Amino acid sequence: MEPNAFVAEVYRRMSLRHAAERAKRSFAEIPNNSRVLLAIDEYSPLLPSNKKSAILDIGFGDGWFLAACLKLDYTNLYGADFGIENKGYVADWKKGAIALYEIENDIGTFLSHHPEQYDFIHMSHVIEHIPKHSLLWIVDALYQALNPGGILLLRTPNMEGPTPNSSLYVTLAHEYGFCGSNLQSLLDICCFDDIRFHTVALSSPTMRQRVGAVLRWPWLKENWLRHQLFGVNEGAICLRCSPPHTSRNVWVSALRGNAQVLTRGVDRPRDVWAAS
Repeated sequence: MEPNAFVAEVYRRMSLRHAAERAKRSFAEIPNNSRVLLAIDEYSPLLPSNKKSAILDIGFGDGWFLAACLKLDYTNLYGADFGIENKGYVADWKKGAIALYEIENDIGTFLSHHPEQYDFIHMSHVIEHIPKHSLLWIVDALYQALNPGGILLLRTPNMEGPTPNSSLYVTLAHEYGFCGSNLQSLLDICCFDDIRFHTVALSSPTMRQRVGAVLRWPWLKENWLRHQLFGVNEGAICLRCSPPHTSRNVWVSALRGNAQVLTRGVDRPRDVWAAS
């Protein structure tokens, strides 16, 4: 089985297993959902200012990011995922505001049918599911699916964070791990500009969140010191994060400019594997 087909099959099975037991929430149940409220707090500074921007969420899951965008009055939303036959209720939250797409096999093939269509593409905990030998194909496809001036926002477990093994092996379908430096390299060679790493802080943390931050501080500081003394990324782009090496996740945004993608006639994942 090809690696992309394996990932697709894992998520097809996950979408079918216990499907009848999963709650299909109406939008009336969403406004006070804690995950949606957290997303509103985290993403508000990172989203486009134009509320009519075409926003695509790849791997939308139960729709928490799309729900947050609706709450923030965005009206031109798209979601793409595996197994959407059990997620159609998300499109019913606001008629005409959300369109959903099925990813049949891999993200690159899906995006190849949508050139220069989106102003903002969001992928939260998705890029680590992409087989390594398909990364160039997929990221090139992300670049080409954005309008010039569009933004790609990635969120992925930090392999220089405090719990890298847990983050990488928590699910069957994780294929590759990222930190600031290899994300910077990947986005750069795929022609993205203005690559920025973001530290996401809650505007109004609860008392429980404040206490948790205090309790985690000694381990985060130890992790930072260990990487400063023994890490191989001294001076690397990940040190722009503030503070470096302490976050469980890496948040990075990148701009699509007008550069031409540096392909070499490779337009399918299997061609990449054959050449590698």
